[in-house]
Amino acid sequence: MSDKARPSPPDGFFTDGHEGDNQQRPAQPPGSLGNVISTTKIITVSGASKDVGKSSLAAFLASRCRACAGVKVSVHDRRPPGEVVVEEGEVPARPETDTGRLRLAGAFPVLWVRSTQEGLEGDLAAALSRVDAPVVIVEGNSVLRYLEPHYAVFVMPSTFADFKPSAFAALRKAHTVVVNGEEGISGGAALELERKIKEINPGAKLVVVPELGREAAWEVVLSRAAGRIGGELMSAGVEERVLQAVRERAEEGRIPCAVALKLAEELEVPPLEVGKAANALNVKIVKCSLGCF
Repeated sequence: MSDKARPSPPDGFFTDGHEGDNQQRPAQPPGSLGNVISTTKIITVSGASKDVGKSSLAAFLASRCRACAGVKVSVHDRRPPGEVVVEEGEVPARPETDTGRLRLAGAFPVLWVRSTQEGLEGDLAAALSRVDAPVVIVEGNSVLRYLEPHYAVFVMPSTFADFKPSAFAALRKAHTVVVNGEEGISGGAALELERKIKEINPGAKLVVVPELGREAAWEVVLSRAAGRIGGELMSAGVEERVLQAVRERAEEGRIPCAVALKLAEELEVPPLEVGKAANALNVKIVKCSLGCF
């Protein structure tokens, strides 16, 4: 299918059909690609279309990761001339590019994979075999055919218009869906958008940038990433007093959402700070339906 082809929505999309099919995922362990990097935590950042914000988010996550590599994947109809895997220089010649931004954010090495659909699995394996870092941030949609990431983020606008052909498959695998954009979205429209997203991926959690603001929204994504791959790998900048309070309130590694919200009120900090502390301590926030954590 060419990049210009309009994707067909999946079965049950925009209907009240059963959600079971949308919950199926390939029977692969996290990070499997011939076990090339079996000990590395994988974060993927995919998106609905170009210029939706996925590169900015990938660079933000890289800047908050204590040690990570970066991989940008571009899929073409024909294999481009030159090297398949290109490594970004220590000082990027073009810092405004996706790989340049990842490198400036602190990722090392940063690799650009220029492949085709037919050759992607082998080319991706070749790139990942060069990674020696505890975390790798991979930007691209088609990579999700071969990877089961530890944390997957999907970035989209507030509508399903202009979705790339690979976008629906990437959305199905997302742990977090980031609705990006400058324009506000009404409560009714937000609920309808969430309903449509849940039809494709019932387990996805939403982060709506127009509601929270970009900085706070990115911090929510960071907090969730830390929770999925480990607080020791992602810098969340948590105050010791918040950490201590969460330790005291948690029971058997869990803390109810209502208790966490009350704790944030008592400490006079945003709920996100309690969420960061919980992630850093590997404490699970349970019974949460508000999307605050």
